[in-house]
Amino acid sequence: MKKASLILTLLIAFSANAKLLDKIAGVINDKVYSLSELKRIKKTISARKEIAPFIYKKKSISLLDVLKIQQRKFIIKDKLSAQGFVVSDDSVEARIKDTEKKLGLRRGDLIQFLKAKGISFDEYFELIREATEFNIFNRRIITPLVNITEQELKNLYYKKNSSNKALSFQYDIVDFTISRKKVQKSDLKKLPSILRKYQKTGNLPSIYNSIETNNMGELSDDDLPKDLSRLLQKTNEKTFSKAYVKNGVVHLFYLKKKELTASQEYLQAKGRLYNELYAKRSKNITSNWFSRESLQYYILENI
Repeated sequence: MKKASLILTLLIAFSANAKLLDKIAGVINDKVYSLSELKRIKKTISARKEIAPFIYKKKSISLLDVLKIQQRKFIIKDKLSAQGFVVSDDSVEARIKDTEKKLGLRRGDLIQFLKAKGISFDEYFELIREATEFNIFNRRIITPLVNITEQELKNLYYKKNSSNKALSFQYDIVDFTISRKKVQKSDLKKLPSILRKYQKTGNLPSIYNSIETNNMGELSDDDLPKDLSRLLQKTNEKTFSKAYVKNGVVHLFYLKKKELTASQEYLQAKGRLYNELYAKRSKNITSNWFSRESLQYYILENI
């Protein structure tokens, strides 16, 4: 509270002398951000997007966005430091030298290149440090929170390639059967819903007490008639299929398991699919993480 009071006192004093002093635009704990500092960052935003696009990733970035980014970087540095991760000047210098070597640049060439982009070498140096910290943060803190299963990858692959007739699945099937004569025509479409309720409550309309079950075990698309294969491909795991009528018998198939057969095409696409799901999921997880962790800091926005 003493720290917050001191900062507020300073803010009031600085605001009263705005013509003489640079305006305080934001605070996080004892770190103060001036308006001119934020304006400088915003002025060099194009170069920063090229160097660290994962930090400055919004299409349009306002001064308030710039402030929030700086405050988030403060939290990242603080959390990494608490875990023993400190990005030293030597490690930043080593990374810059590695970049120069790969591009065939001397230090003077790099400085001239940065100057043309409107950014100083010192700013570039700190930006490389921040980019390194962000990568460590993402790898050590966020990635362990992102859970993506093999089945999710296969489901996404199927969604993107559902028209591909070469797709093949492996199923674990339970077949629910009843004579067609005992099913009212109007109930054919309702049967999956009726059986879902039966699974939850154990209650079944008396007219369907004669339904029998048969555990068909694990079968692939190659083991099934083509029309049944097409039906099951459109049925989600842990759900009932639409009614399938054959030889006077109504079948409803419950898929205990549905797995895409790992074709060569799937294996080649797997990394790309993972990255797509990771990008979406990690975005929400990161946002929630900052919302939670920021409660541990004194944060002030004055823009």
